[in-house]
Amino acid sequence: MTILTLSGWTQPSDALSRLIPGSVHFDYSDYASPEASFEGLKQFEYAERIIAWSLGGQLALRAISAGVVKPKKLTLIAAPYQFVGENGMDDFTFTQFRANYEADATRSKSRFHGLIAKGDKHHKRIVDELDHHHDVENISRWLPWLDDLARISLRDMDLSAVPAPLIIHGENDVIVPIGQSEALAKHLRSGIFERWEECGHAPHLHDTEKFTARLNTCL
Repeated sequence: MTILTLSGWTQPSDALSRLIPGSVHFDYSDYASPEASFEGLKQFEYAERIIAWSLGGQLALRAISAGVVKPKKLTLIAAPYQFVGENGMDDFTFTQFRANYEADATRSKSRFHGLIAKGDKHHKRIVDELDHHHDVENISRWLPWLDDLARISLRDMDLSAVPAPLIIHGENDVIVPIGQSEALAKHLRSGIFERWEECGHAPHLHDTEKFTARLNTCL
């Protein structure tokens, strides 16, 4: 079975594949936009399973909708349905977050890890375990993806080709509030939606053993 992993914004592209033996990862930030990345994703058209975190999850859904990849199984970890607006971040907070990253990427990258772990009962350990993409301070690489994320709503997309997913979301997630997955679940075929208590934006690090067990159960 070919398992493809897609990571979160400014996170190492292999952040998930490190936890999943035999899986492969794709660095979408090598491309200027989601649409441009579809060309690279075509090599994984028939990957049997995709496991994707945060922005990577939204990209997976968009690629499936466009017919670029055709997985039989899908696991989404804190994937944004509409990152800004509705159940997501408000416009003012997003504008401030974007401006802070553009002005001082070095400082922002550390603060972002604090947000990923915020609300998690294992906050300190998770911050210590998180890493950065090797080119995290290259704002020209990451800002286009952030701006694209701010303007997209999956509500406007045909998600009928998406296989019934396993959705995992931390109840205390402050980056992608759990309402995002609630909205997403309503627009997808029946699947499994798990709300993890005392967990922030990184369920795969909150409880690695539980995360691995859930993946194995859904093989």
